[in-house]
Amino acid sequence: MPQMIKLFQIVIDKDLSDLINREGWDCHVKAKAYIESQNGNSKIALQNGCYTHVANIVADDLNHAFEAGNIGPEDRIERLAQMHSVSVGDVLVDDEGAWLVMPIGYREIDQELLEAA
Repeated sequence: MPQMIKLFQIVIDKDLSDLINREGWDCHVKAKAYIESQNGNSKIALQNGCYTHVANIVADDLNHAFEAGNIGPEDRIERLAQMHSVSVGDVLVDDEGAWLVMPIGYREIDQELLEAA
């Protein structure tokens, strides 16, 4: 049964991107959080409110949301902010909880920390 799955991503805007290019990934907590989340560690990102709710995806489950967030169809995606394809380190929130996208599968995370941001 389709549901609305929220997509949270760490948004690297142009100013932060320029700073990273000048000073490296250790230049800012959001940059560090982005790198850590790519390795399956969301602790820094959650503790520092680095995730942004960027889209809602109509999907049957997490795998379907991952697919729609990468190859469409576009009419399943409600974009709320600039969004990139669903990737390792992103968070999907469904009716059962919050899930960090891992290199293989998903790991449940504390939804309260995500929403406290």
